[in-house]
Amino acid sequence: MKFYQIREEDRQFFYALLYGTGIILFWRGIWEVSYEIPLLENVYFCLFVGLFILTITGYMYREFDPLSAKMNKISKLLHDVIREHKRGDPHEIYYRDDIGGHSHKILPHKIKRIEHDLLVCESDGHELFIPLSRVHKVHKQGKTIWKR
Repeated sequence: MKFYQIREEDRQFFYALLYGTGIILFWRGIWEVSYEIPLLENVYFCLFVGLFILTITGYMYREFDPLSAKMNKISKLLHDVIREHKRGDPHEIYYRDDIGGHSHKILPHKIKRIEHDLLVCESDGHELFIPLSRVHKVHKQGKTIWKR
């Protein structure tokens, strides 16, 4: 006979509490061990090594990339353009061809998807991958609504 059965939500809460406690104790141990290493007593050495590790692992570039904000803005705009085009608002997207040196037009119904920093379009039965950094203009009913 069972008097009390732990619900799944309670079990997940207890596991999260256990994981959190484990992480806190782990970092407390690292903090205390750092006092035993003579090199880590120098604050400038710690600063240099920390920045070096963040730079080498690429974390610094992932978190503080000023271009990612632009790419997210363009991506959001293109998602809005596709949604509005499905409602009947005509849009045109222009991208720059660096090899040919001229601009090409894409209609939103040709866009299959937007993944990461690429615009995937259908062109003559093939997929065309266009970097979002090459998109330079978006028109709505003949008027420019966004321009790089």
